Amino acid sequence: MPPMPPVPILPSKLVVRTIFNSIESLGFANTSHQVLPDQKTELRVDRNLDRSVKTFYVQALKHIEENNWHGAIKDLSVAIKLNPHFASAYNDRGLARYKLGYKKSAVEDLTVAIAINPYRAKYYSNRGFMLCRLEDYNGAIADYNSALMLNPNLAQAYFNRGAIQMQMENSLAALADFEAAIRINPHLAKAYFNRGLTRYKLREIQGGFDDFQRAAELFKQQGRMDYYQEAIRRITQLWD
Repeated sequence: MPPMPPVPILPSKLVVRTIFNSIESLGFANTSHQVLPDQKTELRVDRNLDRSVKTFYVQALKHIEENNWHGAIKDLSVAIKLNPHFASAYNDRGLARYKLGYKKSAVEDLTVAIAINPYRAKYYSNRGFMLCRLEDYNGAIADYNSALMLNPNLAQAYFNRGAIQMQMENSLAALADFEAAIRINPHLAKAYFNRGLTRYKLREIQGGFDDFQRAAELFKQQGRMDYYQEAIRRITQLWD
């Protein structure tokens, strides 16, 4: 094994995270109160989406931007009442409900969004995230499979599915997912970290060492010093 380059270990009260705590990212239809071009297209898809529905929806997006989840749910519920076929409103209300801890009703909203529009990868990815948190791992994997069939360039979906595969002791499947995530996004530090864990488990010690080093570099560049410390801890363990 080549000499490890010196990397300073900073003082930290690090609590070691599980793999599942590294799963992240929910996708709202739009995180700005200004409706962007793709959202404008989405709003025009349904000819029945009148001005009042758009008004409540844009107000809800502003609440989302301000982390006002109760306000967002209220306006999205009105938009849904006015137009029960507005898939993005169900998606966003589901995510707002999830933020408030209403996980089961959040999943119900995402299920309705998928039923209305089964061709949006984002809806499957969001529901997969929620099902994972509800420990329905098979259901979560199925949703990530659907999301990636619709859009094979979702690095976060590969990463999240890989983390579930790790939890389920499917190391080879996890390795393939982390490699796919890295191919799409070479700066996804957590994918290197989790691939390092997977490689170590598969007795690819040098590969694991290299991945932890790369993860540490990226975490430091991105200002994620808590994760940086954990990557350094793993490097030190392997070096010792």
